[in-house]
Amino acid sequence: MTKDYAIIYNPVAAAGKLKDQFKFALKTLDNLNVSYQIFKTEHFQHAITLARETAKDGFSVVGVGGDGTCNEVLNGVIKSNTNALLGFIPIGTGMDIPGAIGIRPDNIKRACEIIAENKTGKSDIGLSINSKNDQKYFLGIGSQGFDAEVTKRTNKSQKSRKGTQNYVLNLLKTVWAFKKRKIRVTLDHETWEGIANLVAVGNGPTYGGWMYMCPKANVHDGMFHITIIDIANLPLLYNFNSMYSRNFQPHPRVFEFISKNVKIEMVNEDDEAYIGQVDGEIIGDLPITYKALRDGYEFIQPIKNEAEQWFQEKHGKKFAKYVKKLRKKGSPYYDDFEFLPENLKI
Repeated sequence: MTKDYAIIYNPVAAAGKLKDQFKFALKTLDNLNVSYQIFKTEHFQHAITLARETAKDGFSVVGVGGDGTCNEVLNGVIKSNTNALLGFIPIGTGMDIPGAIGIRPDNIKRACEIIAENKTGKSDIGLSINSKNDQKYFLGIGSQGFDAEVTKRTNKSQKSRKGTQNYVLNLLKTVWAFKKRKIRVTLDHETWEGIANLVAVGNGPTYGGWMYMCPKANVHDGMFHITIIDIANLPLLYNFNSMYSRNFQPHPRVFEFISKNVKIEMVNEDDEAYIGQVDGEIIGDLPITYKALRDGYEFIQPIKNEAEQWFQEKHGKKFAKYVKKLRKKGSPYYDDFEFLPENLKI
């Protein structure tokens, strides 16, 4: 029997503690009459090879795991040059990448139903190019500075906790040692230069287990939403929690831009270069260039953005209260936001 889908699975996602969830996903796919073949990763970046090979063999490809696995599968499929359909079932650490194309992180059954429904659509993707000219595609956020240091620690640590918990633990470890440095950010029509903790280049809105660092970014406008933060480390740490409910921005020490192309580099040659990461994977030191690719790839995805529906279920009341508070202060920050609840739209 011909296998329609290649299921690429990371058996050690979240320290190998999610085997029961994977078994549930397979049972659900069986109940939905989805035909598939399983390919298990054996080492770092193995998913890239598996995705490239299975795409060339004619499969539609489904990445099953955390953001690390999903990003590898994304890059493998795109670099196969086959235009094979690509989908995700989020099981593991982070799960921000499936969320960028509208897949909610808390419902494996629903993710499997999306695969079975096989509804597809094109979404923007980002391309990063590091100082060695290495290229990597991404769906979520590319960042450099403080948060990339947190990512580096997270990737090196034993992922024995849930994605958000693991990220927060390493965030706490990083905050005491990190020193801000001067950077230059070159955009389509302007240049920003100054001291910054971090620069986040958002194709999608979240990273680090659903922190809305680029809260208004979406994968259907063909542009990056760039967030540059210059806040002392401890106040920044205090504010991180508000990002989960989109209650952080606007902020007087946060600078936001929209651009299709972004180049980030150190200003002072004597400074230790910031490292960069995309979708939770380290890509090297600055300088790094980013390019937004409109409708860059076709994904198996829900018709409506179900990740935004999940956000409203989890944080809707708090978010609505914050939007009303901003309006009372005269701030229209979220007035043009595509996913505002109907009772808040103007």
